[in-house]
Amino acid sequence: MIALRIEFLAGQFHANPWDRGTNEGEVEWPPSPWRMLRAVTAGWHRNGSADRDALLSVLDALAESPSYYLPRATAGHSRHYVPLGGLKGGKPEKTLMLDSFLALEHGREPHARAYAVWPHVTLSSDERALLERVCAAIGYLGRAESWCSMTVVDAPEQREGLTLVDLASRNAGTGPLVRRLAAGPDLRGAGLLRSLSETTGEMRRARRLIPRGTAWVEYRLPDDYLMVREQYEAREREQPAFGPVILRFTVEGTVSSVLPPVTQAVSIAEVMRRAAMSRYSDKNGGTVSTRLAGKSSEGSAKREGHDHPFYLPADSHGSGRVDRIDVWLPEGCTYDEYRALTSIPKLYDRFSFDGELALTFLGSVEPPRARVWTTATPVVLDRFPKVRGSNGSRRVVDAPDEQLRAMVARRLDEPCEVELWAQGETVPHRGGHGMRLDAFRRARRGELPTHPVVGATLRFEREVQGPIVLGSLAHFGLGRFDPSEPC
Repeated sequence: MIALRIEFLAGQFHANPWDRGTNEGEVEWPPSPWRMLRAVTAGWHRNGSADRDALLSVLDALAESPSYYLPRATAGHSRHYVPLGGLKGGKPEKTLMLDSFLALEHGREPHARAYAVWPHVTLSSDERALLERVCAAIGYLGRAESWCSMTVVDAPEQREGLTLVDLASRNAGTGPLVRRLAAGPDLRGAGLLRSLSETTGEMRRARRLIPRGTAWVEYRLPDDYLMVREQYEAREREQPAFGPVILRFTVEGTVSSVLPPVTQAVSIAEVMRRAAMSRYSDKNGGTVSTRLAGKSSEGSAKREGHDHPFYLPADSHGSGRVDRIDVWLPEGCTYDEYRALTSIPKLYDRFSFDGELALTFLGSVEPPRARVWTTATPVVLDRFPKVRGSNGSRRVVDAPDEQLRAMVARRLDEPCEVELWAQGETVPHRGGHGMRLDAFRRARRGELPTHPVVGATLRFEREVQGPIVLGSLAHFGLGRFDPSEPC
């Protein structure tokens, strides 16, 4: 057996999974086997790149995916608004960047320790000596903020609080699965060293998304992954006390702001979601509601299904401005979540509407019912339509109407006739000129719009119960359909 002991000197671990963007908020825990190999390779280069043959033997031995003994951790992040050097609306232009990290028993003595263990690996004295010299040259793991020291040991210490995390093929538990990048079974020797030494720029120029010869492996996480013990033991409090409900709020401008245009529905929904999470946290001693946040039970990934709230800003008077927000909870909520939502007194944001909006809870409302529904805010498609085939066999794949029918089938399981809006058709409002579909903000803050938007009229064979909200930004106000006939 051989093991690497990693002491996190600052009590934090900063690293993004290979296939995730910085602003997605994901942290690679446990560190991927490929990250461990790259750290060893980087330490060898810093140590003078001597004894290449011994290094190749060490890398071949460590190419097998290790087991991990990990300390308890909770997720956190900091937000940084980075200047871009230009002006936007007369103000310095900035972009949001998230620094996501794990807090690892911060402040404890000795420092938080993790272990990567290869139970079936043995090294010769020369190979072990080389690995010890290499590890002494490693100052961080992941991003540069993750200060650490790495030491070669014979086995992990028997220490309270360490949790075994292993490959799913070696662990038949019930916790969530995460995939991590590792060396493929055929990647060994000089080829492994070349792949580990390849820079991201070289890989991108070769039009590859992952290094040559690598493969994905799955690790089984513990059931209480990233949750403090009190959260894990109190998960039964997450069971809904209210059934499906639509909570309606009226929005009013103040001296400092006017009602925002409905084209900013995504921004308003984001502010409402933040306010709900803040109220919940204030009333529950700093804990979070994974349902209100739309996160999975382990707190990192997006929540599966659609039981978390749909924040739906609306223009109820046809003025083109948001004067109402409906919060639709399709699977209900707990007492604490209901109390947090209904007690929000105002919305504040200096970017979306540059001030405050007064918010008044009106009560719950009956869900609408209709046979014909029309677009109130554009639907963001999941995929781009594509043309496949050649000559006479050319066909459109993932056409907008095809995607809409699939979305309706997933949500309602009802046959539906989809009538796509013609190019240039607009969402009407009382002022006379409608709102173009592409005028709606169609990305969350810090993200760029990627997929196209469409409008449509949906006709069902019988009355169906709403709300009907479709598309990738459905939880943030886009893809909302209104009944086009009396409810």
